[in-house]
Amino acid sequence: MSELANMHMMMNYLRGVYKVLEDEWQKSAKSLGLTQAEQHILWIVSFEREATISRIAHLGLWDVSTVMQVIKRLKDKGLIQLLKKDHDRRISYVTLTEEGAKKQQMSSKGRYSVYSYLQAWSKDHGNQEFLVQLVNLHRDMNEHFHGTEYVEWIENTGRQLRDIVETR
Repeated sequence: MSELANMHMMMNYLRGVYKVLEDEWQKSAKSLGLTQAEQHILWIVSFEREATISRIAHLGLWDVSTVMQVIKRLKDKGLIQLLKKDHDRRISYVTLTEEGAKKQQMSSKGRYSVYSYLQAWSKDHGNQEFLVQLVNLHRDMNEHFHGTEYVEWIENTGRQLRDIVETR
């Protein structure tokens, strides 16, 4: 098969899977009265405790202007607050309000069919290492395209989630 045909198929298959992920994420957020971007920012701020607009943009893979619009909506909903520090009043830090922390916690209940499918597929095909290999491939690709800092943040927050689940 030609490289062009392979690329065409890979791009469309990836887009199809991403569409399922995106739709489920959107439905999960909507059930809480949020957009997908609002929910994502709540998670970023939850992990960061306090984050600058540029840090949120970097971690969410958005433009700063997009983050500013979403932050305004979250602030209007009473889910985040903007703080200034005495040492540099030019920089705003985003933190969750009590209500924002509750919304973020509520959003952790979602289940996603793509991940469930991958778990079942790897079990059915006798390849329990498949998910580990897939995560490693995505890690390497993200490091290539988005950098080490981005990947380290994902790895660190993944460990935090693992620790939370293990202590329950």
